[in-house]
Amino acid sequence: MVVGLGVLSVVAILLYFSFNPENGFLFPKCPMHQYLGIYCSGCGSQRAIHDLLHLRIGDAIGHNALLLPALFVILQHLLVKAGVLKGKSLLGYRYAPLVLLVVVLLFMVLRNLKLYPFELLAP
Repeated sequence: MVVGLGVLSVVAILLYFSFNPENGFLFPKCPMHQYLGIYCSGCGSQRAIHDLLHLRIGDAIGHNALLLPALFVILQHLLVKAGVLKGKSLLGYRYAPLVLLVVVLLFMVLRNLKLYPFELLAP
């Protein structure tokens, strides 16, 4: 199972490195944006991943400012679970799910506001 997940991860990384989701037919469009016209919290993540793999940090943040902090939290969680880091995972705290829900929903609402500076959060 772990090997399969590793192979799948490598394939996904190679796809996102090789193909720009902005130009491609290969990657799915966000149904929320396509049908409702609003940006969800994940809109722009595929383009942001492509930019990160090409070391374009500013472009990645421009596509989805929430992706980098999310990746850091996930990485910290994985390193704690693997025993590389000591201490408690950020996701292991009692109110972590509630905090994550509030952050994700607040980000979605703010990035759809047509007011400066919130419009900068749109992909």
